[in-house]
Amino acid sequence: MEEELEVKLLDIDVESLKTQLKEKGARKITEENQVNITINSSKHPIDPNHGYLRIRSVTLISGEEYHEFTFKEQKSKDGIRENIEHTVKIDNPKSCLSILEQLGYDIKDQGTKHRESFLYKGARFDFDTWDSGTYPYPYVEIEVTHKGELDGLIDEFSLPRNNISTKSIAELKNIWKNKNKL
Repeated sequence: MEEELEVKLLDIDVESLKTQLKEKGARKITEENQVNITINSSKHPIDPNHGYLRIRSVTLISGEEYHEFTFKEQKSKDGIRENIEHTVKIDNPKSCLSILEQLGYDIKDQGTKHRESFLYKGARFDFDTWDSGTYPYPYVEIEVTHKGELDGLIDEFSLPRNNISTKSIAELKNIWKNKNKL
């Protein structure tokens, strides 16, 4: 179980922020490609305000692979997104999906993303680029250990507060898809 406090920075120049981080001595901690499958049930739906189930397959740039099954429990979205991630490593995502289907979890949504992550002053900066069918705009997630830390980083990098979001990727995807319906 891991608690996380995070926000997304939307509609910013992600490359400029990445350059600033590097210039200030941020340490690159990973670069990876991910396949993310969110899972729900038409018979016993999980309230999106409570959280969601996810299977994530990660391929590091080094070629190493691993898989995780997570229930991402949402605790709060008041100024910062507070979640508790209940995660277990799995070795066979297809078998896990099959078990879930047998239990009535029949709704699946898959997306892929590239993530490059940096550590700066104890905060994690994830530069995420999803496939164009999931969410076509790159953004940055900032994960901190306490809200005051986030406020300091926002000030240090002169980040526009109106570009900070506590929305999940599912919420962003729905907003984007609904906005682009003809």
